Amino acid sequence: MAGHKTPDDDPNREPPSDDQWSPPPPPPPAWGPDPARPALPPWAAPPAPPYGAPPPGLPGSPPYAPPPEEPPPSSPPAQEDPPEGQAPPETQEWAPEPAADPWRIPPQPPWDPAVEPSPAVSPPPPDPYGPDEQEPSGPRFAAYDTGAEEPPPPRFPPYDTGEQEPPAPRFPAYDAGGGDRSTALDLPPSAMVPRSTPRPPGGLGRDSRTSGENTVRFDEPWRMETPGRTGRRGIPLRPILIGVAGVVVAGLVAGGVYVLTGSDKKSAPKTPAARLAGRLFAADPAAGADGRDQELLGVASSGSTVVAIGGEADTADYRAEFLVSTDGGRSFRLAGLRTADGAEPAYGDVPRVVAGSGGAWVALGSSHAGTAVWTSKDGTSWVRQPDAAGASFGRDRIARVARTASGFVAIGDTSQKGDYSDAVPVVWLSPDGRNWERLGNDQLRMSLSGGPLSLVDLATVGNTALVYGWTTDHKGRVVKDAVWRSADGGRSWEWVDVPHPKGTAGPGVAIGATSSGFVAGRNGSSKSERYGVMMTSADGRQWQTAGEIHLPGYGGLQRLAGTDRGVAALIGGDRKVLLARSTDGRAWQNAGEVPTPSSVSIQGMAVTAGATIVAGREAGAQDADAVLAVRDPLGQEIAVDPTRIAGAVEPDQALTSVATGSRLSVAVGSTNGDAAAWTSADGRRWSRAQAPGQVFARPGKQRLISVVSGNAGWLAVGFDVNHPLIVASDDGTTWRAVDGGKAFAPGDADHVATYAATVGPAGYVIVGENGLSAGTWHSADLKSWDRGTGPDLTGDQQANRWMRGVVGGSFGYVAVGGLNDPAVKDAPRGRPAAWTSADGRKWTLHRIPLPSGALEAWFDKVAAVGNVVVATGSAATASGRRAFAFVSPDGGASWQEVRLPAAGPAGPDSSDRNSIVTAATATPRGFVVTGAGGRLGRSDVVLWTSRDGRSWTAQTPEGTGLSGRGDQWLTGMTPLGGDLLAVGVSTDHQGEQPTLWRRPLP
Repeated sequence: MAGHKTPDDDPNREPPSDDQWSPPPPPPPAWGPDPARPALPPWAAPPAPPYGAPPPGLPGSPPYAPPPEEPPPSSPPAQEDPPEGQAPPETQEWAPEPAADPWRIPPQPPWDPAVEPSPAVSPPPPDPYGPDEQEPSGPRFAAYDTGAEEPPPPRFPPYDTGEQEPPAPRFPAYDAGGGDRSTALDLPPSAMVPRSTPRPPGGLGRDSRTSGENTVRFDEPWRMETPGRTGRRGIPLRPILIGVAGVVVAGLVAGGVYVLTGSDKKSAPKTPAARLAGRLFAADPAAGADGRDQELLGVASSGSTVVAIGGEADTADYRAEFLVSTDGGRSFRLAGLRTADGAEPAYGDVPRVVAGSGGAWVALGSSHAGTAVWTSKDGTSWVRQPDAAGASFGRDRIARVARTASGFVAIGDTSQKGDYSDAVPVVWLSPDGRNWERLGNDQLRMSLSGGPLSLVDLATVGNTALVYGWTTDHKGRVVKDAVWRSADGGRSWEWVDVPHPKGTAGPGVAIGATSSGFVAGRNGSSKSERYGVMMTSADGRQWQTAGEIHLPGYGGLQRLAGTDRGVAALIGGDRKVLLARSTDGRAWQNAGEVPTPSSVSIQGMAVTAGATIVAGREAGAQDADAVLAVRDPLGQEIAVDPTRIAGAVEPDQALTSVATGSRLSVAVGSTNGDAAAWTSADGRRWSRAQAPGQVFARPGKQRLISVVSGNAGWLAVGFDVNHPLIVASDDGTTWRAVDGGKAFAPGDADHVATYAATVGPAGYVIVGENGLSAGTWHSADLKSWDRGTGPDLTGDQQANRWMRGVVGGSFGYVAVGGLNDPAVKDAPRGRPAAWTSADGRKWTLHRIPLPSGALEAWFDKVAAVGNVVVATGSAATASGRRAFAFVSPDGGASWQEVRLPAAGPAGPDSSDRNSIVTAATATPRGFVVTGAGGRLGRSDVVLWTSRDGRSWTAQTPEGTGLSGRGDQWLTGMTPLGGDLLAVGVSTDHQGEQPTLWRRPLP
């Protein structure tokens, strides 16, 4: 953009928008409930068929549960045509793909919005905003304003605007360590994930206290301290993921440990805090990708403020991110995010549409609970409102949101069938963005013959609003379209005729607004070219032809975005989009172009006095990246690189499991989307292991999640895109692939997945899934493998079975996981299950009763000391997720439930109401089970210890990587001499960082 000035009075500054009706640009396509959408990337866990909706209090359903039955079909309401002689033409050449995703609508004819992008993120700068009088005072985080100085704002990654949306991730099981005596299991599946794998919550931040030699040095200098937190918090029913990438922590803390048994609280000797290990287990400098997906799903502007929304997808989950510019789009930073009570927002939310002006902004999106709502006073700091704020949206689709003089209006559609073949319009109104009123079509009375009717675009001027909608046939092709007008902020509507000027034909209208009124555009054509025909209206009712857009390579008008300074048009072209600008909708000038190869999809556009901003996603070979292209009014590029926005792109760094051998410790996980392993002789200094060729770097993404050591060497397992990843090493430093045999081929199953490994008297055993059945594999020498047998492994569509952990000992082998009980009707069917085997080949099932107070449960982790075996998991209860355990005194033959005592403050945040299990191991002193206690966004590490597997004590260690703002989990543990060595993750809305913890054996 160098050397070019804007046509405005001041090219570097835009006046604030005093008009509350100043319209934001149209947001991306609609979304709605998406039963087919995976909540985590396909490489995070093996593929799985869809399963039914999660039960109350449970974020996910058992792996491979059969799909829910479709509700009985219902006929759409009768539709009427507009007044005779004014109905839009019936013919059109554009034929979108059918909408398979209930959160989305088919692409619009004139603009044909693109779909699916991907992301990357990194740390942000300090947040200079002041306190928000409407929000509670106290510590706050980068992106949101809560009072005290907060750390840098967040960043944003990929968003999906097409038929598939970004992963809402979670992940496969991680190894609980324990050398030869225990193996890792992964947590139960999380909401919206059609797999049997869990995902971890999000959040970070740390206690800012330090103490003596336990003081921890910042591993990432760009992270800022955040105020410490007092008390423990509860975590909603949601499992932690294996291999969660490390999070950046914001403070130096000396760790203390408190022991709680029931309501008794006894102080224990201080233990060291964990270490932020982002540098110790560094990303691969030679990697060509960051290993995570980033995307932008929408963008809006008001005055000189621009907000782009989207997120970053990792195996852990999807982290919502807001990018904000206060200089008209010339530079961006991560906005701050917080919940209404000042805590970290949980992972799993996906912001999709945004609008704002006049001191009020709102963003709407999808969440595991339904619809997520965010609000902001100025676009620079955002508050995630409680789930109740999105209740009026139900499971409907939302297409657009816009600011009005009296608040906000959102549009979309709903479906009784659930597949939107019977779609009817819906409008929502809000005075403040927090409280929404739903208007169904019985109140709106919008109709069009020809098929289901969906509202897909929206523009506002003051309290006058225009909406554009269409009907589609059974193939998803647009049959008719129309525009409706409201003069009272969206409460009542009338059909209006937007004319077809000479040269235009067929459905397809793009609508926008400027300070002087509305602008509409249609595609026109002559014998020599295609072009745009633009119309203007002061009131949205009476229209006149105003001008035309003629650009070389004009392919079709896609969307309009307006502000008080004018309007911009987005036009399709050959492997690029063209931009045009106008101050009044009459005279248009070329405003540049943005390359859009087949891998790029455009999700939104915004316009300021000095720039046109285009947001989207680019799908690369290894991962996806956010697209943020900015052009000045003369079409010159303003350099804005999302990868250089502090905190916007962060490479994958995940530690998922750790184990010890005779002279070596090995940790596994992933970096940059490739599998990774590290070795250490002392547990303090670590070196990256080697793997020739593509053993660790196969096409796509992969991650190791479990590692064990035995007489024949080291074995690690995980996922390679949609396939098992199984590698072995003689010495832990150089690894080879051992998954090429027939034993791991899917055969008749739709997939094969490996979750955990162990060593026992007959050799090595791996467990996981083989289609709908539990899967096991055995090898005596790490060279040849046999698949486990026995009818007790076999599952089917109504009663699938899965294994998540395995342990070996003098008793043979015990594997744990779950099954769907077909005898249970109209209730959650997931039940814990254990299998035993003397030789690792033939297995016998042991059905385990539900733990007390549970609606549904299954095992995730297992460990053994002698013949005593402890299996643990996370159960769904009426109040949330709760960690539970069973003990077997006879090598898995019989089982009895044991109580894991509560940790944390009494009440809803106690671990007996909100807790999950993340790892388990055996030590010379007995058993150690670790989990997280507290609600998502504010969960801390909990240790449960026992000498005999029956009587347990709870400990809540404090310090960096263990407690504080955000979420902390330990994903793998192993004894090392007289110490416990653990790996994990610390997260907040700004990112993640791996952690390493060493402390005396509890």
